[in-house]
Amino acid sequence: MLKFGKFGKIVSLSALALLTAVSAFGAKPQQQSGAKTNPPPAAKTNPPPAKPKAPSLAGRWVLEEGGRAPSGFPGSMELLKDGSCIVDGRSRTWKTESGRFYFMGEKALAFNYKLSGSTLTLTNDAGKAVSYLTLAAAKKIEAEKDAADMKIKTGAGTLPDGRNGKTYKTVRIGGKSWMAENLNYQTGNSWCYGGNAAHCAKYGRLYDWNTAKSACPAGWHLPSNQEWAALVTAAGGHTTAGKRLKAAEGWSSGGNGINGTDEFGFAAVPGGNRRNDGKYYGVGIDGSWWSSTEIEGDLAFYRGIFNASEKVYEFNYDRGYGFSVRCIQD
Repeated sequence: MLKFGKFGKIVSLSALALLTAVSAFGAKPQQQSGAKTNPPPAAKTNPPPAKPKAPSLAGRWVLEEGGRAPSGFPGSMELLKDGSCIVDGRSRTWKTESGRFYFMGEKALAFNYKLSGSTLTLTNDAGKAVSYLTLAAAKKIEAEKDAADMKIKTGAGTLPDGRNGKTYKTVRIGGKSWMAENLNYQTGNSWCYGGNAAHCAKYGRLYDWNTAKSACPAGWHLPSNQEWAALVTAAGGHTTAGKRLKAAEGWSSGGNGINGTDEFGFAAVPGGNRRNDGKYYGVGIDGSWWSSTEIEGDLAFYRGIFNASEKVYEFNYDRGYGFSVRCIQD
């Protein structure tokens, strides 16, 4: 169908419809009165990362090296979270600010400080630095040192005795080398328990004190009372050292008797004793070992261990008795 345009031109209705559609496509849409539109979603932004919190210095601190603190430095300090503290037994206050550590009080102190694990280092303005450990860390280090000194069977070795060809086991305890067996060298007034050679092979010989003083091989000697005391201390003290020094077998179970744990390889055995009237007593039940330390009269110190006890006992008795001997290296 044809239609005359405004200027007399013939226009196709289909072309007119096309022009109308194109015009409509380019027109801006009209917003209806009162219609609501949703705003575009706001862009998401991540918050800035939080600054790391400085570790707290609160706690008890002691000198890393022990001993006395240099002049101008605290010896020990307990820092509380509320800002109060006790420094060398005196109440003060403390704070940190811009890498500086301050003690306030009667006499103000200021240091640069650095915290590394359980170690706090204070440096004064002259460049002198002193390090401190937390009390827990200091105790741990001390315990490790004690354990190293008391290490089981540290320095175990042998001692050949050229006098009779016998070789003894040795053990190092508390920094000293000890025989880990009873001496079995026939000399002077010495005996096998009950006159039985099998007991000498198992428990060593029994010696009176005068003979014991010179019975040890060259380079070794009868331990003094002080040396016995040091051994007992290294083994944990007299209340438990007996159990730790006893051999792990061979002690009578009678009367609630117990074997030892032999934690140090000392292997103390119950060789009994010989009285000065020639009678024997206590094999399997107790062990007695001479010291070289005498006291007035005819007495000398010795150490005793019993089957029914965990202790090591210090006694003194008649030098004519026959007791076992353990030698210690010179």
